[in-house]
Amino acid sequence: MNSADQDKSVKVVEHLFRREAGRITSVLTRIFGIENIELAEDVVQDTLLKALQQWPYNGIPDNPSAWLFRSAKNKAVDILRHNKLNQKYSAELAECINSEWIFGGKINEFFSENEIKDDQLRMIFTCCHPELPAESQIALALKNLCGFSISEIAKAFLTNEATITKRLSRAKDKIRESVIKFEIPAGPELDVRLKNVLSTLYLLFNEGYNSSKQDILIREDLIDEAIRLAEILIEHPLTEKPEVSALLALMYLHYARTPARIDDRGNILLLKDQDRNLWNRKLIAKGLEYLERSARRK
Repeated sequence: MNSADQDKSVKVVEHLFRREAGRITSVLTRIFGIENIELAEDVVQDTLLKALQQWPYNGIPDNPSAWLFRSAKNKAVDILRHNKLNQKYSAELAECINSEWIFGGKINEFFSENEIKDDQLRMIFTCCHPELPAESQIALALKNLCGFSISEIAKAFLTNEATITKRLSRAKDKIRESVIKFEIPAGPELDVRLKNVLSTLYLLFNEGYNSSKQDILIREDLIDEAIRLAEILIEHPLTEKPEVSALLALMYLHYARTPARIDDRGNILLLKDQDRNLWNRKLIAKGLEYLERSARRK
């Protein structure tokens, strides 16, 4: 494979990894248990490295996303089989890990599309648990739901990698100490916890919309991730609430003005000075759609 093809493979891996890392981390966290979240992160990193090593030479698979999930699943199965006697994993696997036939079926069930969607929702509620500091919630969400590296998170919040590493470590320790469950809340607790999740996503969106970095006033990658996580909520029947639609409306309508918010010198323009012809009409339509959707409910 020539250098151009190798570069293409690397770019494909990086793009897919950002898109799929959160999904893979979520399902692996459910399999290994939230107390072993670092193990889930390690498997995801190993999967990325394997793709970076193989794809430039063997070619990009026909279904690269499926390849990543299959590779992660095989690695997880190997770990479970070799450590089943001396490591505590998910309670859902405890009863079947010694039965090869039942175990294989259960693992495949975990990796079904519907289960992956539920696991992403579980991960959102775990990362945004009210017992964690707000800054830790955002860092966990970017790391385990959005596939951001520690260096990327550090750059996003004008700090160093050591600070982010400590922040993430303390958050994981808190999850273990407080026995925070990897679950979707039920009943009245769902509404209370959902407010906290929406606050965290709004903070993430704001950091993108009004970046604290002087050289980059708008961080579209953070805006995109905040919207993507909110859309995971709106697509699930348990969290398809009017306040989620309202937040998405707010995000899309603000995001629509992005092309007109900065002048030729890189300065932020106030609303009254913006060229409205530059506003993104598709994003406006999306925002109005969610606004109407939220208004139809109590």
